[in-house]
This record gives sequence, C-alpha cells and structure tokens, in this order.
Amino acid sequence: MKKIILFCLLVCNLFPQDNLPNYPVKLLNNQSSNLINLTSEVTLISFWATWCLPCIKEIDKINVFVKDYENLSVILINTDKAGEIAKVKRLVNTKKYPIDNKYHIVMDYNQKLSRSFNAQPIPLTLITKNNQIIYRKRGFNIGDEVEIKNIIEQVIFE
Repeated sequence: MKKIILFCLLVCNLFPQDNLPNYPVKLLNNQSSNLINLTSEVTLISFWATWCLPCIKEIDKINVFVKDYENLSVILINTDKAGEIAKVKRLVNTKKYPIDNKYHIVMDYNQKLSRSFNAQPIPLTLITKNNQIIYRKRGFNIGDEVEIKNIIEQVIFE
C-alpha cells in the first residue's frame, strides 16, 4: 500500500495539471471567483511573487503586448504569503498592472494552485486554449517574451 501511495505522489508531481481546474480563488481586491470564470478562449497564466525578479521582468515584458489582443485574458497567480498582501498591492500599483475584466491577480495563499500545477520554481508561465494547457515554461530570461508572444499569436490566429 505504501508503494502505491508513493507512486501516486510521484506521478502527480511529475505530471502536473493539463486542464485548468475550476478552483475557487481570491483576487487581489479580496473578491471571490472561480479560476475558470477568469479565463477567455486564450489565457496567459503566470505564477509569480514580489521577491522574484525574473517574475517581475516577465510580467513587465508581457504587459507591453498583452493589451493588443482582445481574445486574451491574463491571470497572474501570486504566491506571496497572506501577510504580504500590502506588498503585492504596492507593487501592482507602482507597476500600473492593467487590472480589468481580462487581467486578474489571484492570491494563492494556501499554495493549492501552485501545488496542483507543480509551479515551483517560479515563474511558471502557461498558455491555455479553451482551458486546456497548450504551453508551459519555467523561468524567464529577457527574450523569452518573443516566444510567448509568438505562441499567443499562433493560438489566437490559427
């Protein structure tokens, strides 16, 4: 029995989610929603934290072009601790992240989403089409935004 449990844990960690789960989530403004309700046909999701410099660089780079796509929604899943919400809000306000009905900041206080997607290390970037994950990338280096933009365009304009 122990071997079966260990095997299941190993498989869950090696093969994270392929579909977006319909988890209840808390937004930065403390409103509740379900993850699926925040998506559109094509969605870019990034797991990030305020202390993660590659995460902030990635968000800065994608914010340059995401507003150009009507069919794209963005969900930034913050992994900071619950006590650091003021820090998250300060960064979001300073950087002027374009929060609206297609750009959301989700707070993953309990790390449920992070565990479900095996999101460590961050940043972890996902692109979904109709809530199916079609692209997954860990880490960020300057220039990676070109690949992300190309994937988004392929999916939107296919």
